[in-house]
Amino acid sequence: MGNVADRHVIQVLRDGGGSRANVLRIHRDGEDQVLKDHAGCDPLFAALLGKLLTRREARALLKLDSVAGVPRLLGQPGSRAIYMEWLGGISIKEALAQETDWPRFLAELENTLSEIHAQGVAHCDLRGLSNILVGPDQTPYVIDFVSCFFSGARWNFIRGWVFRRFCEADRQALLKLRQRVAPESMNAADAKLIAHAGVFNRAMRRVGQGTRKVSLWLLTRRSGSRSGR
Repeated sequence: MGNVADRHVIQVLRDGGGSRANVLRIHRDGEDQVLKDHAGCDPLFAALLGKLLTRREARALLKLDSVAGVPRLLGQPGSRAIYMEWLGGISIKEALAQETDWPRFLAELENTLSEIHAQGVAHCDLRGLSNILVGPDQTPYVIDFVSCFFSGARWNFIRGWVFRRFCEADRQALLKLRQRVAPESMNAADAKLIAHAGVFNRAMRRVGQGTRKVSLWLLTRRSGSRSGR
């Protein structure tokens, strides 16, 4: 597990391997926390990209320290691992099986996302819904900023334009969530935005998917397993 002794582990939230980090719920400093450790990725991926991904997520969490619903960064035990606040919460799928006040939840989630964007961070990975949790009091939590994009300096117009497009993609992901969990709250403008997703958003999604496939093929054992090695 790398950076934490087994006696501290409460729960394995996600097993590492390939391009995926180990994610553990641990007890540290008198409280439950989350350890995300990219040393759990395949060795080549961890060596080449683990530090970069860890540094990016740590930077995002520091920028978002004042945003409710985003885990606080609590420490960095190594160059490829971080400690984060344990928020708890359940998945969207689990919340669908319970009585959830979706209009209120979505309104709060939109406010949280606006605050995230205002701090110069676009999440870039909200479409799969696994990075949105429903808290015990039905408050929204947004997690996993490893794929995020930062706004950059004001003079950097190109980066600013790209940042705004990624923010737009984040908002469209929330519209897709609204369509799934509370379709009765959709209006004509919402439906039109979903139906006419921007060319940039579709292109960036394909680029992201392609980059992930290439990374897995080049840097993880999955490529070897497919070729019979």
